[in-house]
Parts: sequence; C-alpha cells; structure tokens
Amino acid sequence: MPIAHVVFPVPVDNHFDYLIPGHLSGQVAVGCRVQVVFARKKCVGVVVGLAEHSGYKDLITIIKILDAVPVFSAAMLAFARNFAEHNACSFGEALFLALPAYLRKAGDRKKPAAGWPAATEVAKPEAVHRLIFDPLFEKRWEILLPIMRAELAAGRGVLVLVPESSYLEEVLPHLGPLAAVENRVLLRQDAGKDEYARWLRVRSGEVKLAVGFLSAVFAPVQSLGLIVIVDEESRFYKNDQTPFYHAREAAFLRAEQEKAAVVCISSAPSVELWRQVVAGGVAFEKAVEPLPGVRFLDISNFKMKKGSLLSPGLRLHLEKVLKEGGKALLYVPAAKGVGYVLEELAKYLPQARAAGYEQSSGARPLVDILVATQAVFRFRGRVTFDFAAALDIDYEFHKADHRAAHAAFALVQYLRQMARKSVLLQTRESRSPQLHAIADDSHEKFYAQELPAREETGLPPFGTLAALVIRSADPELACAEAKRLYDVILAALGEPADSAEDPGINVMEPQQDRSAILRGKFRWCVVMQGRGRAAVVKAARGAAFKFRGKKDTILTVNIDP
Repeated sequence: MPIAHVVFPVPVDNHFDYLIPGHLSGQVAVGCRVQVVFARKKCVGVVVGLAEHSGYKDLITIIKILDAVPVFSAAMLAFARNFAEHNACSFGEALFLALPAYLRKAGDRKKPAAGWPAATEVAKPEAVHRLIFDPLFEKRWEILLPIMRAELAAGRGVLVLVPESSYLEEVLPHLGPLAAVENRVLLRQDAGKDEYARWLRVRSGEVKLAVGFLSAVFAPVQSLGLIVIVDEESRFYKNDQTPFYHAREAAFLRAEQEKAAVVCISSAPSVELWRQVVAGGVAFEKAVEPLPGVRFLDISNFKMKKGSLLSPGLRLHLEKVLKEGGKALLYVPAAKGVGYVLEELAKYLPQARAAGYEQSSGARPLVDILVATQAVFRFRGRVTFDFAAALDIDYEFHKADHRAAHAAFALVQYLRQMARKSVLLQTRESRSPQLHAIADDSHEKFYAQELPAREETGLPPFGTLAALVIRSADPELACAEAKRLYDVILAALGEPADSAEDPGINVMEPQQDRSAILRGKFRWCVVMQGRGRAAVVKAARGAAFKFRGKKDTILTVNIDP
C-alpha cells in the first residue's frame, strides 16, 4: 500500500508516514491537506511526499483528503522548506503559517474539498531587486505605481507588505489607480471564514493585487512578479512569536524561489538591506528632496533635576516657535513616558496648549506642543510641525541592542520628515562622530560607520545570532533552566568556545532576556553567535532538540533577535 509523508505544525523536523487506503489511491497529491489521527486526535496535515514503502511498521491510514487540487504549489513548498531552514523552525510550522485559520482546523463538520484551480504561471523577466530611499516620504508612490502597474498589466501578481494597520490609511488610497476595491484584497488574520474568503480570491487568481501585514508574505498570489515592502526598516516586520521570522528575509527567499522582484521603499534602510546594496545584489535609487537641518543642543554642562527633560535652551526654542505661531513636536522614549514632560510644560510654558500622544492614543490632539512617543510616526507623510526635538537622543543611541544606532538614525529621519523648519537633538555627547553621522544629510556617512563596526564584531548582517529563550512563571526556575541549557549547548559544541574544536560559534552565559518579563512570564536566554548562518541555525536547533525542559517551562529559538 502506498505511503504519504505528512507534516504538522509542530517543532519536529521529520515527517510522519501514513498509509493511503485503496479508495484514495491516485487521489493523494503532494501539497494537499489530509485529515489523519495525530497525537490521538483528528488533525489536518500536509502531504509533502509520496513513497511505496516506509521504514516504520503499524502505520495509521489517512482518513480523508481535504483538497481536490493541491493547496500548495511546488514553488510554495520549496519556499516553505527554505524558510524553515533559515528560521530554525520545522517544515510543518512553515507550511501552516501559509494557511488561513479556517484550513488548519479538522473537526467533524462537513467541509467540501477546495476546488480552486491549479496554479498557472505567466512569463517573467529577469528579476531586479531595488531599494528606493525616500527621505521626504513624498516621492515614493510616484516611483512605485508605474512599477506595480507594469506587473499587473503583464498578468503578474503584486504583493504589498505594510508594517501595521496604521499604514493602510496612507497606502490603500494610492492603490486606487491600479485596481478597483473589488480587484484587490487586504489580507489579515481575523474571523475564520472571512479570512478564508479573501485568501481564496487570491489563491484562485481572481485577485492579482494583495496588501497585508507580516504573514501576508505567504499569500498565494498567482504568477507572483513583485513584492513591495513599505518602510522596510520597521521593527514590526519581525514576528514576535515562534517562528521568529523577518518579513524582509522571507520576501527575498520567496522571490528567489518564484523568480519575482523585491522593491523596498524606506526612509532609513536597515543595515542588513544596505549591505546587499553595497554588495550589488540590490539596486539603489534615491528620491532627492531637501530635509530640514539638524542641530545639537549640548546639555553636558547643565545639571537638570532627576527625570527632567526640558533644558533651558530647549525652553527658549519652544518659546520662539510659539511666539511665531508655530507648532512643535517633542519626542520622548516610550519607556520614559509623556507625563513628566507635560508637567514641566505646564510649569514653564503655561500659556502653551500641550498634550501627549502614546501607543494607546486615538485621534491626534490639535495643540501647540505635542509630546509623543514613536506612536506619532504613524502620521508621517500626513502631518508636519514647524519644529521637532528628540529630548534624549543619548538614551536611544546607547540602548543594549546592536541595532540601537540604526534605530537612532531612523528616529532622526522620521523627525526630519515631520518638521518643516528644524530638528533639535538634546544630548550630552554633542561631539560624538556617531551622533553626527546619524544627523548628517548624507546617509552614506551613517552606513560607512555602522557596517565596519558590525563586521568587526560579527553582528548581523556579517554574522548570525540565535537567542534560545527559556520562559516560566517561576523566575528561579527560568534562571536555573537557562543555566542548564547553557551546559547542554557547551557539551554539544565540544567544550568551551575557545577550544580548538569550536566550530566558530560563541556561546554567551545565561542572562535575562531583553524583555525580562513578558505576559506574566520570566525570561532568560542563552545567545549563540557565529559567522555562518547555517552553522548557527544547526547548532541552535540541535541544542533545542537535545534539551528537555522541566515542566512549566517553554524553550523558543529566535534567529537574529
């Protein structure tokens, strides 16, 4: 009796073998979903291979086929396999990311086999990946729309990725000239049947233009010719739960498999993408537009009260802006909050109308001075102020994160986009070459400093990090298990990291995770670092497989956190 190799959304590398019964002979195809018994209950699995024999005995029989035509094309199967190898997850976990919730469920309810047509392909020219650097935020659609229109006119599909829902207000109106509302789809994870209906319109080829967030990189766009990534540098493109993938990397993997082009539009391109530009793998184009100048306000010789962020110099700038009838934006890190700054404004500038804006805020208040966290950047391209200031740029620049310098660079770019006249950076390090690089009109100066610094330390994109995170409601248990995991990793690598047999992977001692407490769980991590991604991923997955965590603990692997 023939055998089907089936995978499930579980962190297990191997497939599971099932017998194909006689009445289903010739009907089971690679890429189809099947209903089987797995872990003593009915589950949905995906067939990834067929064979005449199995190395296992007493196999279970497939219950039924759920698809008349394979739900996954050969290209999507290959993409999912590469995705799994790249992100330290299983083949099954990768495939199920590409399915809407409605198709992941088994149950006993009557559900007809999907009758979507087989995938078809349209001829594609040689793919050219591009980075469009748009400092002012205004020229991007003038450049993007003709590229997208050409793909759609040729019968090829276009996928547009945006970081979060706040972008839709800016993006969707621009797509009107390309396709009417009924000819484009917004992909999002919500109520099962609604999500499935949208997914089906894309999978059937009825819709060629799809817009979505992080997981939309798996959208089954037929004859995919172009993937557009809006604001590629956004932190929201990194998935915050297992598997911890980055949408940009997934997009390039998929484009390689389907011979599609990737166009990234950004005001502060990630260092990872800029390295590809330098290496020649991504073409570079800049929308040349002047931006407001950046000045530094040196407060190194001024002793402010604890918690205070309004220096006398900054207050003078604000008084001048208000006297001229202008509006001001004051950026404050979310960790510090807007409340204390508002209290200071009420004390020193009582005549000014001031309000705060944070992640949970709704409509933007119309005031003279807006004190805001990064949530205000959702209005980029639509709202501007006469004057903008970062109240503590040093805090941003010196975070314990290897991406802190780039985050500070992006912050300055965003402030310049939202200011009509000038931007002020309040700092105690006004002579720092690094700070001057992030504020310089020439973006090349920042990357010319950042790339060598990362290469010297072996940080991404020149090396790979793997964070193995232990989380538990018990803080002592989380710490103890992280220490035990560290010992397991060292033993697996063959003694300490400086031994002659070390495969080029360094292991850092257990430490609290960047988010030490999240959703009621205490988090400890062990970080591995190496130059080769394949070696680091292999070592991380091997350690996770060998480690047997105690009850009430969970281990996850995050590549390049």
